Amino acid sequence: MAMRSSKNNQQPTPSAGTITAIRAQARDSQRVNLEINGEFALGVSLDILAHEGLFVGQHLDDAKILQLLASVAFDRAKQSALRLLEIRPRSQREIHERLRQRGFDADTISAVTARLSAIGLLDDTAFATYLVEQRQRASNRGGSAIRQDLRRHGIDTNTISTVADSHHLGDDDEAHALTYARKISRRLRGLDRTTFTRRLGGSLQRRGFTGSAMRNAMQIVWQEIQQGIDFTLSDDDEENSDTD
Repeated sequence: MAMRSSKNNQQPTPSAGTITAIRAQARDSQRVNLEINGEFALGVSLDILAHEGLFVGQHLDDAKILQLLASVAFDRAKQSALRLLEIRPRSQREIHERLRQRGFDADTISAVTARLSAIGLLDDTAFATYLVEQRQRASNRGGSAIRQDLRRHGIDTNTISTVADSHHLGDDDEAHALTYARKISRRLRGLDRTTFTRRLGGSLQRRGFTGSAMRNAMQIVWQEIQQGIDFTLSDDDEENSDTD
């Protein structure tokens, strides 16, 4: 049976014909293979099979074939997005980009993101809240860096402002800067003050802390180092520190 190209996740387009067999897939009990005119045509989920009312002996014209391919692409893209969301919350832009990288066309991606948004599984406000709370718990990012993270994930300005205000983003920059500086202080011991300031200041700046928070942290930690105060680091702290 001749196949034509299709834009839906690079799925070949079967020619019109009659369904001659519907066979269960060996590796996935929730999917079946359709045969048209005696040859494999495409695999579909049981949901699509039932929703489209497919049966052996049914004739599928070109329009019906394209409709099925669109349904298959939507189902594949949705399942791909759901697997990503099972790991952690995602922004709409992130899901859009990941699906695009996997070869889904723009119409399919838009349909999937709209569907997931409508049922509350894709929510930029919820994602922004998750990211801010995660960064605040880690205490190694300043408010401006967290805002930049949100922008990078495609969160709009109004949502950023709302979530930032509700979480008092940036209010604890001095405390967080000091906590982070203390975490990496072991690697800075023995340095002269100029090198100490350059390395610690650069690390704090890359993490988006304000100038005043940086200066306060550098002064306190320098004094503590001179006094021989030690701060024990966990293995995770050692791995996550950045003093380059």
